[in-house]
Amino acid sequence: MRPEDPVARAWALMEEGRFQEAEALLQGEPSPEARFALGYALAFQGRHAEALALYRGLYEETGSHRALHQVGMVLRMAGRLEEALAVFEEEARPLPPDPLARSTNLYERGYTWLLLGEEEASLAFLQASLTEAEASSDPMAQTCAHRGLLEWHLRFGLTEEAQRHKEAAIRLFLEAGDRKGAEEVEGLA
Repeated sequence: MRPEDPVARAWALMEEGRFQEAEALLQGEPSPEARFALGYALAFQGRHAEALALYRGLYEETGSHRALHQVGMVLRMAGRLEEALAVFEEEARPLPPDPLARSTNLYERGYTWLLLGEEEASLAFLQASLTEAEASSDPMAQTCAHRGLLEWHLRFGLTEEAQRHKEAAIRLFLEAGDRKGAEEVEGLA
């Protein structure tokens, strides 16, 4: 990373939870990468309408499944769960045969079904997400899948399985250098 790279600096700020500073750094940066990061900063400040408009525009311009994924994520964050699920299902159709991309999509579908209270559908998607995450060897994808399964098991009263997923998520967060993520998981149960 070059120190003058505003996108890399903005992502570093966001990892620290400094979303307003990241937004200020990215304002006026025209590249799709900068606008993608800006949408993230906006979404995590609760400015869902602005983030949605930005990601929808990026998707129209680029056709990127990543931009479409972010549309779904922002809809989920805004509590528009049925709309989010429809977007994640749309994203799944043209996904490349990449385990990381598939894991991320399956996680969001499973997590959205969980938020909708659908026990069987959510479990099937979250388990499939973990399988794809393990195939990808990406520790953050594995962490997300374990965290989703932790939340699923907690919601449906399976505390022993929840504990197993909690331990795995914490271990993987720490291996990835994300102490904050590990602390958030610790607080779940």
